[in-house]
Amino acid sequence: MVRIPGDGAGKPPIPPPVTHGDSVKTQETKPENMKSTPTPKEGFARGPEYDAQAIATRMAALTLEAKEKDLKNLDFKKIVESAIKETGLKDPQSAMEEANRKLQKEIDAVLKAIKENEELMEEADAWEEFGKMLEQELSEEQVGEFLGAIKESIQEYKG
Repeated sequence: MVRIPGDGAGKPPIPPPVTHGDSVKTQETKPENMKSTPTPKEGFARGPEYDAQAIATRMAALTLEAKEKDLKNLDFKKIVESAIKETGLKDPQSAMEEANRKLQKEIDAVLKAIKENEELMEEADAWEEFGKMLEQELSEEQVGEFLGAIKESIQEYKG
């Protein structure tokens, strides 16, 4: 097929007329017509400021943890030295193992004495049942208020 000049082949394309749907789309992009985004519920999603706070808190916790480890290393050296003195063994690992065995025997003896004391075990069971009852019957807020009242009465009793 041969095109002849003047039959409309050289005309530029004409865009389709603007419809009502296009004007609605342009109105939606205006700030006053845009829907506001709902605020996230507490604890569901957090913004960048919360992330920065979380990072700062985590870094502070890690710093404290590192300081505690340094202190524990010093304490550990003291523990090893006391175990060596207590057991009379020169090898630190052997001394620690022997000291551990002695401490475990002492702990087992105390636990056995506690378990044999029926009155003490009954009291422990009663407190455990009381705690379960509080959890079942009261809300967390009520339990907190109750424990606060108990602490206040103990402080008044002491002071």
